[in-house]
Amino acid sequence: MSLITFLTRVHFADGVLEDALPEALLRVSSSRPLLLMDEDAGLGAVLDRVHDALPATCTPTDFPKLNDQDAASRLQAAGEVLRLAGCDSVVCIGGKTVMDFGRLLAGKSEPSRRPAIITVPTTVSSVGLGPVHMPGLTQRLPQRKQPELPAAILCDPTMTLGTPKDVLAAHGFKALVNCVEAFLATAYNPPADGIALEGMRRSGLYLERAVFEDNDLNAHRELLAVALNAGLAAQKGFGGAEALARATQDEGLETGTYGRFYPAVVPPVLAFNAPAVGERYALISRALEFPDESNVADGLSQMGRRLGLPGRLASLHLNEDQLDSLARRAAADPANLTNPRHATHDDYRDLLRQAL
Repeated sequence: MSLITFLTRVHFADGVLEDALPEALLRVSSSRPLLLMDEDAGLGAVLDRVHDALPATCTPTDFPKLNDQDAASRLQAAGEVLRLAGCDSVVCIGGKTVMDFGRLLAGKSEPSRRPAIITVPTTVSSVGLGPVHMPGLTQRLPQRKQPELPAAILCDPTMTLGTPKDVLAAHGFKALVNCVEAFLATAYNPPADGIALEGMRRSGLYLERAVFEDNDLNAHRELLAVALNAGLAAQKGFGGAEALARATQDEGLETGTYGRFYPAVVPPVLAFNAPAVGERYALISRALEFPDESNVADGLSQMGRRLGLPGRLASLHLNEDQLDSLARRAAADPANLTNPRHATHDDYRDLLRQAL
């Protein structure tokens, strides 16, 4: 059985796309899906597989490929396409950009015409769960106004094969950090804690293997499971590292693969949070099988370096005004509300200086 029902319906199996996509469309009574893709959706073979998996009764509409920079201008255009083509579902194919875009697009529709969302992750950056965040859009919504969850998530590890190593490293490390911060977040949710810890355990076993061994399907499968765990545990919230990562994205400083700078901001944030987490760092170190249980920050920093990710923010060449702006954004970010230790604007400015 490939089906998991927790928050929403999740199909998870190798090659499940061809069976699960027709079932998901039938379940939401969709015959006119809008197909969205982003730069993480890979080459044409991905879209070909999606088209081949659609029922013969479907009339799909393709929307031009998205990226972070053009998302704001494209939201209105996508809404018009959705309305004019009479689309009754949105199929999001790719990574975090398209997942967030699709959820925002559906959320802007009239309730009586709101399309169902089906996500098809092709990277391990997101499966379509957790908070929505896109630069230039009204992404920081009050919790009660957050876009609806996907009606179905189709996790097919074969869709992630061929991901470039640097992208896989950044996205895999992001999923790991999301698990860590969800586990440390202040909300009380024991099931989510267990899901986050299991995501960390799988990361420790398979993240580096997936990056350094070409197209290891088993390792890719486990990393996609980590991304799913991170999304499921995200209902607890995240923390300061996520707040800082979003701030760099909002400022337009995060060019290239989203998530590259997590190894730079994680150590100072974890050191700042240490007085407020009790024994949780030891539990994280055990899950990741770090040799030194007392220093989870150092273990994560070393892992980031082995993956080839930047250990510092020096390449951003931040001036004082930029530091101040980033700190202000991070302090106002919703992730800061669930950080284990309250962090102020001044705290984030100090954390950024350490990350430099």
